[in-house]
Amino acid sequence: MASWMRAAQRSIMSSPPTGGVRPPAAPQGRRGGWQRWRPVCTLVLVALALAGCAAARGRGQDPRAAAPPPPSVVVVEAIRHTVPIYSENVAQTVAVQIVDLRAQIGGTLEQVLFKEGAEVKRGQLLFVIDQRPYAAALQATRAQLATAQANLRQALEQVQLAQAKAQQAALQATLVNAQKQVERDRYLVAQQAVAQQQLDNDTAAEQAAAANVAAQEAVVKNTALSTQIGIEQARAGVQQVQAAVTQAELNLRYTLVRAPIDGTVGLLSVDQGNLVAANAELATMSSVDPIVAQFRLSEVTFLGLVKRTSAEAARTGSTPLGVPSFQLVLADGSTYAHPGTFRTLDRAVDPQTGTIVVQALFPNPERLLRPGMFARVRAKLQDRPNAVLVPQVAVQEVQGVKTVFVVAPDNSVLVRSLEDGGPYGQFFVVLNGLRAGDRVIVEGVQKVRPGIKVTPTLRPAPALPGPNGRIDPWEVRAC
Repeated sequence: MASWMRAAQRSIMSSPPTGGVRPPAAPQGRRGGWQRWRPVCTLVLVALALAGCAAARGRGQDPRAAAPPPPSVVVVEAIRHTVPIYSENVAQTVAVQIVDLRAQIGGTLEQVLFKEGAEVKRGQLLFVIDQRPYAAALQATRAQLATAQANLRQALEQVQLAQAKAQQAALQATLVNAQKQVERDRYLVAQQAVAQQQLDNDTAAEQAAAANVAAQEAVVKNTALSTQIGIEQARAGVQQVQAAVTQAELNLRYTLVRAPIDGTVGLLSVDQGNLVAANAELATMSSVDPIVAQFRLSEVTFLGLVKRTSAEAARTGSTPLGVPSFQLVLADGSTYAHPGTFRTLDRAVDPQTGTIVVQALFPNPERLLRPGMFARVRAKLQDRPNAVLVPQVAVQEVQGVKTVFVVAPDNSVLVRSLEDGGPYGQFFVVLNGLRAGDRVIVEGVQKVRPGIKVTPTLRPAPALPGPNGRIDPWEVRAC
């Protein structure tokens, strides 16, 4: 444009005035009229040139070429799919067995034979209490037992009874001899071979012998009874001392505290070297594999599971609650690798909360779970057929309201509000607000607004969760 303006200026300056007559030359030392108006003419020419360029540009430009092209976006179609419905509840892990390790006798804690927090086996020696007093007591009771056993053997000999019976036999023989002598005397008296006095004397001797035999029989009976009582007393003494020996042996055995179960021992309650009393707590241990997750089910959910169980338990062989397995979601959001099974439930519903305590049993081979951990337990309740699914990346949430941008058939952008039914893998379950086949924007959301046209590119929907039955964080929660 600058060259064009310079050419125009030179043309005007070089062209003669109208009529082809050159004006007379101006006197020397004085500027002529043309020279005086030349800057003004130059400015006018520049303005005219600019206006002409602008007009020419306006006449040659297409208004449609000035508008930007529609933004490009990536869309995915909403799909239909059958999704499982899960009940999720807060749970706490509990050991199947919890044992307080206590001293059953008093004494000095001499040895601690394990490391705090270590896993031990059943029967493993953990503590040793001073054994010397109990070893001495055992030795004393064993000596008493030997004495009692000797007394019993002596009682069993029944020497006094044997002596009494021998005396009775001698008296019995004397009586028999006296009776025979009386019989001879009676015969001789009848033959008048002896005097009547002899018969009377022998008869008196017979009566005395009979009295002696009767008295000795009483002595034998009394001796037999006394002997039997002595035997029983000796036996009782032996048993009493045997009990004392057994108690002494137990006391000596109680000085060795062993693990009653397989499990993990916690921190010490009493340090080595302290004097402990009977029933004093030394430490606490608990089993680690398996472990229980304890949680509460609402009364409504419980009734639904029980009703379903009554119809399906015999046919499917499911657990007493109609739940084939449970899954545990840990505090860090990860899903525990091993599914759990139903263990038991409480006898009654808590009237204050309307819930019932349920326990699920989980394997713990990696020892990842510890008693007292908080987690979430999920249990499959049912399947929801023909649920509408939309990718999670397409959903935006503002003040609790979830929305998506939908591309209409004419490629215009619409906004839809969703009624969320929970996550499912990489999707959200839509209860209301979308239909299967609606195209939702998953990329380029920041470039669109309701009502504008876009250029959509269709992308396949993300992969659905596998049908292996495993409960992952994407499963749908029960409402």
